[in-house]
Formats: sequence, structure tokens, C-alpha cells
Amino acid sequence: MSKRITALLLTALVLVGCLAGCYDRKIDGENVFGAEITLYLTDPVYELDPALCLNNDSAYQLCSLLYDTLFKIDANGKLVPSIAESYEIIKNEKKHEYKMNITLRSGNSWSDGIYVSAEDCIYAWKRVLDPEFNSEACCLLYDILNAREAKQGDCSIDDVGIYAIDELVLQITFVGDIDYNAFLLNLTSIALAPLRERIVEKNGDWAKKPATTVNSGPFMIRRVNYGFDTANTPDPSYASLTLERNSFYRRGKDSKHLDESVTPYRLIVDFSRTKEEQLADFAEGKIFYVGDIALSARANYKDTAVINDLLSTHTYYLNEKADIVKADGTTEKLFADKNIRLALSAAIDREAIASQIVFAKAASAIVPGKVFEAGSAKTLFRSVGGDLIKTTADTSAAAGFISASGKNPADYTFSISVRADDEVHVAVAEAVCESWKQLGFNVSVNKVQLSVNDEKLAGEDVKDIYDDNFCERFYDGRFEVAAIDLIANTPDAFSVLAPFATGYSGQGQAMTSDEYIDVPHKTGYSDEAYDAIIDKAFGAANSADRAAALHEAEARLMEDMPVIPILFNQDAYLISGDLSKVKVDYFGGKIFTKAKLKNYLDYIVITTEEEEEKKEAE
Repeated sequence: MSKRITALLLTALVLVGCLAGCYDRKIDGENVFGAEITLYLTDPVYELDPALCLNNDSAYQLCSLLYDTLFKIDANGKLVPSIAESYEIIKNEKKHEYKMNITLRSGNSWSDGIYVSAEDCIYAWKRVLDPEFNSEACCLLYDILNAREAKQGDCSIDDVGIYAIDELVLQITFVGDIDYNAFLLNLTSIALAPLRERIVEKNGDWAKKPATTVNSGPFMIRRVNYGFDTANTPDPSYASLTLERNSFYRRGKDSKHLDESVTPYRLIVDFSRTKEEQLADFAEGKIFYVGDIALSARANYKDTAVINDLLSTHTYYLNEKADIVKADGTTEKLFADKNIRLALSAAIDREAIASQIVFAKAASAIVPGKVFEAGSAKTLFRSVGGDLIKTTADTSAAAGFISASGKNPADYTFSISVRADDEVHVAVAEAVCESWKQLGFNVSVNKVQLSVNDEKLAGEDVKDIYDDNFCERFYDGRFEVAAIDLIANTPDAFSVLAPFATGYSGQGQAMTSDEYIDVPHKTGYSDEAYDAIIDKAFGAANSADRAAALHEAEARLMEDMPVIPILFNQDAYLISGDLSKVKVDYFGGKIFTKAKLKNYLDYIVITTEEEEEKKEAE
């Protein structure tokens, strides 16, 4: 079978003049704009808000291609500018004023050609700091003057010390003489990626449809179909994703033509193929990259896949606020009992689960292995902190915790919520479920399905939108046990540990007796001793003291076990010898910006947009 992919011509008239002279060559009289690479990138992702992508590795992989951040961390752990061009620290000791000016590159543009501005940074950060917006990334901004007070409802969001002193210059005023390197590291978090206010505020589903998004990264979504035909009827044979070069990415202000800083024209994913079929296509040379290897076949690729550790821990959140049904029909907040949480953790054989998943390591704590110690990649937090929990099942310890709780497990019924379309998460949940059943609990796996979103946007029907019900229920706290990938906001343990402290949780505020009070962690976990340790880390005089406090915090957290670490996630992918210059950042995000496909013209067949849409309609 010949290796071919479909190339679709740009039809937007606004680009015609800009594209003149920017295509590589012609085939049959038609312009070819570059390589179109067929691949399997990740599982489908249905929510493209960068502030909400840090509970699922697939979502992070896709969002990292669509959104740029002020700074990035390269594969070696080095901080490098991205949207930012430079920064300047300004100190006035007499007035106790400490500021930083960050100048953005003049060539940063959104996918609709509008320049990324300082105001876009301010909007994204204030959105995270809004008391009504739930985001664990808020604590990354607490060094900014009035940031914490705004999140806690004690001052206006307009009082936060971030200003645009020029279209491309962001000025930040700090609470004091902070650790500026640590702050810059925080700005690598995709949760703080700039956003356009007009786009986000236009409608609540802005991040679910390409037509209502703009992107600052090297790629934008050209077309996505999650499995509908033209009559909006579910049909998996239509499922596909096409990422297209953001032609305005890194485009200079004085450029007369679109810049060529992104080499591939398109990345094309056919979701109608099963993961096993994708592997067969890869073996036959029909696709050139597989980013998520089928669980059933992983053992066959242990020696050939490219494997990297991720800044991610597969974790179970235990909802201490959830009313768990008892055999007598009453309810009880089962997970508010520390002994129950410890029993559930002790019963899990993490080594066995890691062996089943293949590309994973048994979690020995909550902070993943690649997180920095004291702000530097030279030493890792995990190598200093060591193992804090057993990675094999300890049934006798579990029984002891159950006995100490005074509860009869057979009296309680609850479920583990997991994304139905994530085969790895489902497999882990089924293994954990069996372990907990051995303790006597009535446990089931709740595979949360997607649902079709048929709401109207701007007065028109918008087809082919799914609501990620798992994500929505998780952020709303509607779960008993939830399985997530806890992705570190930054390679700093503070970003992982601080949200478990009341005041740093990012869960907004509750109004009681005309006063705002801090809402604790999403699980309901609240511990004054833990809060004090995080306060100590936040206010530490130097990086060594801060690291010591963070190790103390992690140890305390694993003693209380409000969440249960299961696996340290790994990334494993297959790449063809014909595809080169694909890089990986420190978070594990793929960088296809300069990817090259050998003899790419051999795979291109020219069709018009009209012909392609007609083909889809047939």
C-alpha cells in the first residue's frame, strides 16, 4: 500500500497575500506548504484550557504544542526564554520596592496574527488569582504584591502588582526581596501561559472547539472531529485531529511574509484507528510516531521505545467531604478517617501495577523523580528525600489500620472515578479496586463517559464538542475517589506540596458571616501543622532552608495520606528513522517545531478543501 496523506489547502483569504512565496514547492500546479506528518500523538483531549490541563498527561502533551509560556525548561533542566526576551530586576532598598520588568519578544503572535502582549499575561495570571477560579497554580504567583490577598478576597484583583508599562513590557512588583530565580522557574508552568481575554470571556466552552480558540504555540488546531458525521451523529470512523503550523509563531513585526520558524505544515492523527492498529501502521511505515503505545503491546516495546520519566505522579484523591453509603442506608465521611486512608494505601502493590503498565515506576512518595532539589537540576528532590512509602502491598499493616479505625469495611460502598477512554487509568483502577476489595470494602470502578455538548455559542449550533465529565466533576469535587495524573506545575516541590495547605490550595474562598475564609485542598484535607510547614517553606531565607521545609512537608503528607500516590509516570514513544529533530522538554512535552520527515513529498496528495469536505460528507 502506498504511503500517502491528504494535504488540505488554506482557504482563508486573509492569509493569501502573506503566504505568497512561503510554500516549499508545487505539485500538479498546487502549492505545498511543508511536510504533513501522520502520527499518533496522544489519546483524544476534549478540554484545551492550559490552566486545567495538569491532571492528565495527554492534555498536557497537546496543550504544550498549542500554548507558549514566558520561559521554558529544556531537556537538561536549564531555564530558557520563550515568549519572554529578557528581564530586569529593579531594587530600591530605601523604599523597599522590588520589581521585575519582563520584555516579550516582538515576534510572538497568536494564530490569528495578533501579537501576544503584556496584557495577555496579566489577564491569564489574574484569572488564576480570581477567588472564584479554582487553580492550584495560584501559589506560584504569591510572591507578587497583593496576589495572595486578592485570591483570599481581601483586596481587589486590580490591586495585584502586575502592570503593562508597554505593549511588550510586563512589570511585576513583589512583596519583598524574593528568590527571583525561583519565580522565573514558576513562569514555565503552562497554567500561567498568556491568554486572550476576549476569547476566554466570550463563552464558557471556548477551550473545546478550534473555532473559538487562538493559540500562541507553534501549532494550532486546524480540524478536530471526536467521532461525529456531518449530521452530528456519533461515528468513530470520522474521529481525527489535524494540527497545523501557527504561521505567525515567532513572526517579526517587520516581516512581510509569514515566518518559517515551524518546519512541519501539519501533524495528522487518525483517531478512528485503535492503538493496536496504530502500531501496525507504524510497523508498515504508514505513520511515523506513536506517542501512546497500546497497553496490550507494551511488553513488546520495552527495548525499542524511547522512555523518559515525567514530572507526573498517578495519584488517587480521597474526598474527605464525600458521604459514603453504609450498609444500613446511612452515610459517613469515610475518608476523613486517617486510618482508613493509610489502610487503603498500604493494601496497594505498586510494583505489580507498574509491571502491568510497563512504562511506569512504583511511586515511593508524592513528588516525582525529576523535581529539582533547591532550585537546581544538579540534584533531585527524590534522591534527597528517598522512599517515604512502601511500593509493595503490606496487608498486615493495612489490617492494623482498619482495626485502629474501628470500622467494618463490609459496611461501606464507594467507587473509583476514572476516565472511561484512558485504558491505562482504567487498568490501574481495576487493580486497585481488587486490592481494596480484599480489605472487605465494596468498591467499583466508575468509568466516567464523555457527553455531547449541544449548547449554542454566539446564537449558532456548534457541533462536535464533547464535555469531559471527569474533568468537570473533579474540579467541582463530585467524586469519592478520583484517579488523576498529578503533574507538577514546575520542577519545584513547592508546586506539588503547597496546594495541600489551606491558603495555598487555589480552591477559592467561602463566605461565612460576611467574611471570606480559605477553602482547603480539593480533597478536604486540612492540617494546621502542615500549613505551618508550607508557610515556613514559602518564607524561607534561602533555598537550602526552603528545601528542608519541603521535605518535612512531604513526609507529613505521606503520614496523613490525603491522596495516594500509585505510579511515577513515564513517557514512552516510538519514532520512525525517517522522522528527525523531534525534541522533548523537561516536562516530557514533545517539540515538533523543527521536525523533519525524509522525502515528505512522497506522502502528499493534493486535494482542495471543498473536495475534502465533500469526501467527509459522503
